[in-house]
Amino acid sequence: MNQGKKYILAGVALVVIFFANQAISQNIRLNPIKPAAKSGQLTDEQQAILAVRKAKASTVSIVGVGKTQGASSSGQLSLSAPVTSEVFGTGVILEADGLVVTNNHVVSDANFNYTVVLADGSKYPAKVLASDKISDIAFLKIEAKGLAAAVLGDSDSLETGQTVFAIGNSLGRYQNSVTRGVVSALGRALSEVDGTGPRIHNLIQTDAAISQGNSGGPLVNLAGEVVGINTLIDTGGYSLNFAVPANLVKDGLAQLKAFGKISRPFLGVQFVTIDPLTQIGANLPVNDGALITGVYLSSPARTAGLEVNDVITAINGQNLDSRHELDFVLQQYQAGNQVMLKILRGQETLEVPVILGEYK
Repeated sequence: MNQGKKYILAGVALVVIFFANQAISQNIRLNPIKPAAKSGQLTDEQQAILAVRKAKASTVSIVGVGKTQGASSSGQLSLSAPVTSEVFGTGVILEADGLVVTNNHVVSDANFNYTVVLADGSKYPAKVLASDKISDIAFLKIEAKGLAAAVLGDSDSLETGQTVFAIGNSLGRYQNSVTRGVVSALGRALSEVDGTGPRIHNLIQTDAAISQGNSGGPLVNLAGEVVGINTLIDTGGYSLNFAVPANLVKDGLAQLKAFGKISRPFLGVQFVTIDPLTQIGANLPVNDGALITGVYLSSPARTAGLEVNDVITAINGQNLDSRHELDFVLQQYQAGNQVMLKILRGQETLEVPVILGEYK
């Protein structure tokens, strides 16, 4: 990743003034879609309209309201002057009884109260059931019945060049805005904002334009299926937008159903993925793997005896490289699993068993 690039979250637009009643409902008369007279088949445009209609019915807006620190007239933070603020995002109804998925970063502030606004303008207070920084997804619950639920598609079947639509609460003002584009690339790995958060893997890149407020909204295929959840924008270029794949949402949903939470494995190391520059700079004998730069106290890595400057070259026989980074491969396992790490320490090669902890 180029050092000069900056990634921003697509969904959290912080506003100092309170707009609690600003949700925009759309009451649009829908024209019937008829197939072409001669062929009996829908045109590409008709198919696109039907796909968007289907997806918009399950797309919601999310508004979070809470207190943040205000600023004095000199522009310095004032601990005594908290102000009411709002955050905006988008979500997707997964189940008719009010289960909603959005991005973790949309609902990450435990001090905020969150409201889900349906396409018809009706509002429901929302409870955060589970969230996950690793995949940047979160599940909310509202007390409602008979809602239009989205159909999650198979994101593993996506192809570059495939038509997709992004739907979202753009800028917190333009509810259910729709843009069209293509799948630009698959399998991208990016870090949030300043790189301090966990690296998100297997992202879908698209040129379907998204903006602040779109985070948590659906990326939709021509069948009206949700194939991704919009999450990141790369501000270093034009139309570089990224979505979490739907299959990762399915995985998180299965964990929520089974365990009441989303659980991710934790090794407890800071690392750098080895590339040619790292190999030269650190004078390493290998050109792939993960160079350990830090080991957390009270972590599985510390218990197993891992050290700074160790190189992890494989996990359970799976070699690590730029496409199979350490934190990506670890997601194949669960907390409590034992994995065998292949370690290069100086000139010595070691096999080190580690029992994975749980990411907090």
